[in-house]
Amino acid sequence: MIVFKSLFRWTKQPVCWAVAVALIYTAVTLFITIHLLHDSYHTSAFDLGIFTQDLKNTLQGQILYSTAGQYQLAHHFSPVLLLLVPVYWLFPYPQMLLVVQALLLAFGGYLVYILAREYNYSHRTGLILEGLYFINPLLWGVALFDFHEVAFAVPALLLMFLGWKKQNWFFFGFGLFIALMTKEDVVLTLAVFGVVLMIADYWQHRKVSKISVIIFCSAFLTYGIGILVSRLFSGGGSATILSYFTSRYTYLSQPLSVGLPLAFHTVFSMDSVMLIIAYLSPLAFIPLLSPKWSISALVVLASGIFSTNVAQHTALRQYTAAAVPFLFIAFMEAFPKVMSHPRVQSVIKNTKNHTVAWSLLFIVIISGFLISGGNIQFASFPDAHDAAINQIVALVPDNATVTAGDLIFPHLCSRTDTYLNAVDGASLMPGSGIIHADWGFPAQDTEYVVIDVKNQLIPASDLSVIFKQYTLTKNIDGVELYKLDS
Repeated sequence: MIVFKSLFRWTKQPVCWAVAVALIYTAVTLFITIHLLHDSYHTSAFDLGIFTQDLKNTLQGQILYSTAGQYQLAHHFSPVLLLLVPVYWLFPYPQMLLVVQALLLAFGGYLVYILAREYNYSHRTGLILEGLYFINPLLWGVALFDFHEVAFAVPALLLMFLGWKKQNWFFFGFGLFIALMTKEDVVLTLAVFGVVLMIADYWQHRKVSKISVIIFCSAFLTYGIGILVSRLFSGGGSATILSYFTSRYTYLSQPLSVGLPLAFHTVFSMDSVMLIIAYLSPLAFIPLLSPKWSISALVVLASGIFSTNVAQHTALRQYTAAAVPFLFIAFMEAFPKVMSHPRVQSVIKNTKNHTVAWSLLFIVIISGFLISGGNIQFASFPDAHDAAINQIVALVPDNATVTAGDLIFPHLCSRTDTYLNAVDGASLMPGSGIIHADWGFPAQDTEYVVIDVKNQLIPASDLSVIFKQYTLTKNIDGVELYKLDS
């Protein structure tokens, strides 16, 4: 009875509302990502399958290794993934990663509320800011595209800011450390932040703060370690992590006569305009009024605008994660100055607060429009064809070697040795430069091959030739299971 009374008293606390909003977001996100995306085969080997297999193989002695991407630490400095190994040991399913990601992003929303209260915003304003966080298209870009390690960076950076604000150096140090362990993109963003702080501190006080030095030096050291680790896991040659500069910005490796027009076309495209709108309009461009805190987010934005990588330049995906905390902290810093401006006060007074209400409505509409252009457009309830794939997948024995397509891969990789189909589309062909992989059939014979004839780019006329060493054991609605002849 005492426990129930204590729980009832807690529900009357203002912070309870912030927790409730975060839990609602978690439930909605999990329903979409697990039921409407994963269960309907709209998650892929790139990247849910890769991260699931990374954890599975780590438990078997191959540290963060996947057949679809080889060693993760060669491509990206993401040791934070090792924190998920014991969680995967308890819950060895790809859906576990989607749950973790949803909880991480939800915790970020709760931290936005706590930060707002630390900035002396009212309880209601804090909840509004938390709500703006949860409808932010950048956040949904991260949440709806499989799982990515940069999800850790969102609450980590917010915790770092909270520790700084409260002078709680444990929170600050822990948040900074986790952020540095997520991915090299976040490390570079923190390095930029450290430099900006140094310049701002010297400009205002003619001295450099210890915090700016700590942030910059820790980011610089971490990136150096990341390159060394990448070189080690790349087989001792050049660090694979460095190749992403040229793969994301292809004009850098082109002659000037070719690269310059390509760069111009990339930067001044409609996709770049949409990225700018997605980054800045959900917070009414107010973060721009606090450059000390927003420049790092603008650097993340610029990395997308300048990139020739379609996923980074035209879509809201994991690349946006590091910008979210900086945009919200910049908003909190700048908003009081905006609201105290005489002209703003006059407009609010004359319109009887209708301007604020209409502004919030506009933000909701713009955010919803931008979110609708992301991966949520693929969300659907599982249909009869998905049920057919489920039946075929269930026939593959545990611990067997199996070849599967990109979208089926995540549904098999947690219980089998799964390889990508080397004829599953030109973009995934060996030597394409897109990925490094240990390819499955036909590059190597696996015990089983799963083919979704409806969705895989394999000419039906070629199947009898391609599978001459295999026997078709089951065909359900165009989903075929082949077994290697003994």
